[in-house]
Amino acid sequence: MATLFVLLMLGQNLYANDDDDHPATIPASPHPAAETGSAHPDGQTGLPLLLSPVRQQQSGLKTKALAAYSLRTEALAYGRVLDIRPLLELHSRYRSAQSELAIADAALGVAQKSHDRLESLHRESIIATRDLIQAESQLAADQARQQAAVRHVREVREEALQSFGPELSKLTVEGESRLLQNLVDHSVVLVLIALPANQSMPVKIHTITIAPSGEQGKSKQARLIAPAPKTEEVTQGETWYFEANSAGLRTGMRLDAGVPQSAQASPGVLIPLSAIVWHEGLPWVFEKTGVDRFLRRSVGAHRELGEDWFVSKGFVAHEDVVVVGAQMLLSEEQRRNTPASEEGSDD
Repeated sequence: MATLFVLLMLGQNLYANDDDDHPATIPASPHPAAETGSAHPDGQTGLPLLLSPVRQQQSGLKTKALAAYSLRTEALAYGRVLDIRPLLELHSRYRSAQSELAIADAALGVAQKSHDRLESLHRESIIATRDLIQAESQLAADQARQQAAVRHVREVREEALQSFGPELSKLTVEGESRLLQNLVDHSVVLVLIALPANQSMPVKIHTITIAPSGEQGKSKQARLIAPAPKTEEVTQGETWYFEANSAGLRTGMRLDAGVPQSAQASPGVLIPLSAIVWHEGLPWVFEKTGVDRFLRRSVGAHRELGEDWFVSKGFVAHEDVVVVGAQMLLSEEQRRNTPASEEGSDD
């Protein structure tokens, strides 16, 4: 009986230690956010990555705040960099014709004064009729040369109008404008843009973006000059003259152009190209969300603008993204997400 009593007492003590109302507490993860991805508008993020400030400094990691930027909706057009030699030839011919006209005007003026003086003397019977006839002949010859010079100037101007249109002709053929000087110095190039047959240049649009065909990463702005008088055989649409900085552009180069469809611009941010890392065929950036915390975020739809990508969704201005060390963070993230059994596998 004594033995049975001892066993019963032991059983009560065992059950007394199993308190259903106060189960054993499991220690919480020191970084609960590291277990799940943070919410993101497009639903595509990596897992938060923790990296101490000391480690960041040792790795040379640098961040940059995203800059706000507005971009207008654009339609695709095509263009080419024009050879300006025909323009310069017309300019030279026009100046030569003007010089000829100036000489003819001066000669005509002298001949007219000489004729008037001799005519007055002839009326007073001071000179012979023969001298007056000679003066009249000289006056007629100078008048003919002056009229021919006037026609020559008009013909060169008309040729320029037919080739380049009134606005560009006035700036480059008939005048000594800033545009002409910049074209001669090759600081800018003359660009012809051809719109598709069913499109027109929107009103109040003064700049477009251009880039060598297939190289959108080298896009730059081009400023509107004037409409062009001739269409392109391929597009059969409107043609327009633009000027652009000559850096990276050569005569005859084919261009892709983005023509804004309205003055209304879409807001977004510029992401530096150095911040982009590629993972599983998609572009990502690492955002610094805390002193020691980074989050890999999908870039999504974007447009290349030189050394930056324009993104209109998913990011806001002043968010910090890693511009130096993003690839290192991606490698660190992948290493930490690899199960220990895989790291130690001999397979």
